[in-house]
Amino acid sequence: MFPSKAPRVFVVASVTLLFLVTYTSLHLYHGAPSSYSAAAPQILPIKDAIAAAEDLDADLDTDHVDAAVFTTTRVLTPTLINPALAPTPTSKDEEDEGPAWKPSTTGASSSSSQPTNFGDDPVAGDKSGEEQHEEQHEGHEEHQRPLPDPKLCSKDLEFLVRSSIDLDLTKRVHYIRRYIKPIFSDTVNRDNIANITEPLVKGETKIDLYQCGDVAIPQSEPIELVVPRPYPKATFVHLMFGIATDYMRLNDSIAPFSHWIAGTGAKLVALVTDAKEKSTEDMEKLQHAFEMADIDITLVKPISSDFSTSQNHFAVLTNMLHHDSPEAQWYGLIDDDTFFPDLKPLSDSLATLDHTMDAYVGALSEDFSSVRIFGFMAYGGAGAYLSAPLARKLGDQALQCIHDATAQEGDTILRDCVYSNSKAKLTMLPGLYQQDLRDDVSGFFEGGLKPLNLHHWKSWYKAPVEKMAKVAKFCGDCFLQRWRFGNDTVFYNGFSIAEYADGVNSVDLQLMEGTWNKGDSKDFDFSLGPLRKPYSADQKKSYRLREAELTEDGDLRQLYVRRGDSSKDEGDELDWVIELVWQRH
Repeated sequence: MFPSKAPRVFVVASVTLLFLVTYTSLHLYHGAPSSYSAAAPQILPIKDAIAAAEDLDADLDTDHVDAAVFTTTRVLTPTLINPALAPTPTSKDEEDEGPAWKPSTTGASSSSSQPTNFGDDPVAGDKSGEEQHEEQHEGHEEHQRPLPDPKLCSKDLEFLVRSSIDLDLTKRVHYIRRYIKPIFSDTVNRDNIANITEPLVKGETKIDLYQCGDVAIPQSEPIELVVPRPYPKATFVHLMFGIATDYMRLNDSIAPFSHWIAGTGAKLVALVTDAKEKSTEDMEKLQHAFEMADIDITLVKPISSDFSTSQNHFAVLTNMLHHDSPEAQWYGLIDDDTFFPDLKPLSDSLATLDHTMDAYVGALSEDFSSVRIFGFMAYGGAGAYLSAPLARKLGDQALQCIHDATAQEGDTILRDCVYSNSKAKLTMLPGLYQQDLRDDVSGFFEGGLKPLNLHHWKSWYKAPVEKMAKVAKFCGDCFLQRWRFGNDTVFYNGFSIAEYADGVNSVDLQLMEGTWNKGDSKDFDFSLGPLRKPYSADQKKSYRLREAELTEDGDLRQLYVRRGDSSKDEGDELDWVIELVWQRH
């Protein structure tokens, strides 16, 4: 009986199953495309991947790494590795033996009195489920909206339209373009604030970024500004830098490092604190990415798996000495978010000192409360710079100094090692800044300073330093140079354009505006001078630099943006964009 019925049961079951599968497919996927476009895949940028990881409080173990070295050769353009595409780590049994590597801090100064919170959003966790749902829905609708297409606008607006996507500009913007004719001079007093009688903010045009094919931009005569000459071509083989940081932060640092060290001849030794967790293929990819950026780098692992990141911040000196060259005069221990607008001013400043003698060079924190806690030393974000003789003395004693240390911070260990093994004392180098400033640091950038370096720009505050410093490639020391325009405007080159409601004459430009958190305290007077009170949004309209690029013709284009506010009769929350075009020819 069963043998004769079995086939019919199977047939009925098969037919039923086929019907269910067919019905389900038609019901669920009705309207779905039969195929998908082979357009460029959407790969998560590494900075977004890091931000996402930070939002999830994803902590990386950076305390257990073995020894190995990867050396470099030079190639041309920068490349970032997408961590999502990186190969999975091999087992810990596949570790290779080799020379020690050098470590760096993870961004914030190792001596800061306050922890650095990367990407913290204290408001995000307080939103109700309904609010979060509405935001997600709005974000979905925004994503579905087609992006502006530069091809649909005049070629003259291509830079604006292309940049509007990353800047997330409103559909319509108030747009102003001014041309600048630089007058290069060897004698210009960079500290003088020249008066330009005509206004800077004029000639507004409303532009729909989705329909701007027939837009006519009002033309005006170029504004002549006297600026320093561009920095001459130079190499800096006498400079060597060391950092300690984890794999992802190091990869994310390729672009900012490329701005100041690529093709300069200066060497970089990078200690990868979590290298033990990475495969050989991972490290080779990172190495290749730096090579493509024309950065002369040596990747190393920590000397000891017991060292903390802060201890590695000092221990990397031994790796630097192992990979240095006879030309090396200065050994700089820096953070992975230490940024130099250009190496020439740093090189020129160090050249005023005798590199053949023991020299320990750096800067204090601007915040005297940090100095009270951690003491008088070269703070890591500004960098600690050792002359070659002193570096070699400390290199011989580095492990002993770490063993004997009474503090955990790398820059504190370095200071104590200097004082225990030499007669050198801290030499303060004007222009170096730890930048222990939080939140709105516009007062610092608008204060007429000539910083040799910047720090904390992607953690304690946010600033597009690579874009800001492009002007240093165009006219050297003109970065953050200031001019008054008309009766109410001050131009802070590379950072902002500010309109003052009560006029420029009401602004004491000799005093720095204390815009940052704790800027109203007296803790910054000793380093930055007496501060004036910050202006409210009603008293000061600020256009901040958000994009910049050097063209093939050598011109520099800068976009300064101010977000519109419908509550102040500024239209439908239209963004304001001022494009300055610096004409090389």
